[in-house]
Amino acid sequence: MRPSRIVWAMLALCVGCASGPETRPRVSYKVSAQENFQKGMKAFEDEDFLEAIEYFNFVKNKFPFSSHAPEADLMLAECEFERDKYLEAADAYANFIKLHPKHAKVPYANFRLGMAFYKRVPEEWWFLPPAFEWDPDETERAILELQRYLERFPQDSNVPEARKALEFCQRRMAARIHYIMDFYRKRHHPRAVVWRADQLLTRYAGLGFDQEALFRKGEAHLELGEPDKAREALQQLVRAHPAGQFTDRAKGLLSTLPSQAAAPAPASSPAPASPPSSPVPTPAAGPAGEKGVQK
Repeated sequence: MRPSRIVWAMLALCVGCASGPETRPRVSYKVSAQENFQKGMKAFEDEDFLEAIEYFNFVKNKFPFSSHAPEADLMLAECEFERDKYLEAADAYANFIKLHPKHAKVPYANFRLGMAFYKRVPEEWWFLPPAFEWDPDETERAILELQRYLERFPQDSNVPEARKALEFCQRRMAARIHYIMDFYRKRHHPRAVVWRADQLLTRYAGLGFDQEALFRKGEAHLELGEPDKAREALQQLVRAHPAGQFTDRAKGLLSTLPSQAAAPAPASSPAPASPPSSPVPTPAAGPAGEKGVQK
């Protein structure tokens, strides 16, 4: 992760005036792509990243159809990464993935792309505000790229390191959401509390905030006059964390809620009325002593 710009500025003040631009000897290029690539690798191993960049750019531009050209593209990204130029490195890794999608090192490039953004996540410094109060864009981008890598290449050798970095970023974002949830709780904005609690429970579950999120959600629903939703959240807390930090308080709130009314029995449908009997026509009376209709 990168120190903040403020930290670098303070360090620069301590160091004093910067010296003038460094004079570098001219690079002596070789004839073949392989020789120049090897010279670049030697400079990279010696941590002379600027010289390595010159060799790799030469291979890329002068020998674009060489088998070393894709490797040179990747090594340019590596040089920027090692120079702590993480945005430049991320662009270079993305460019390698786009230009060489079937290359064997695409999984590695995806991993390093995520790590480049992870390295830009602000660090904690005792003399600065908490890191989760800073702009979360870098952290969110790191989460996005690391998740994309893990979904595409779950068997890659760098998966354990990527998972560790991803969990760190998710915890940082969860801490930020928790901070915002508490901010709104103290200012009595229960609907905003419910929203942030749901974010913790869906996007950042299992990172240590579940119990409080459920409790605060139940509290907020009570404040909103929604006892059924409050009961649901508090009962979920008691079931999932019977000995948890907020369980006793949840039970106390549950005891204040009115008993859940039993669901009314379905009304019995009335027996269908028997259909009215069809009137039987009465025969017309004939002359005395005769029955039936007179023809």
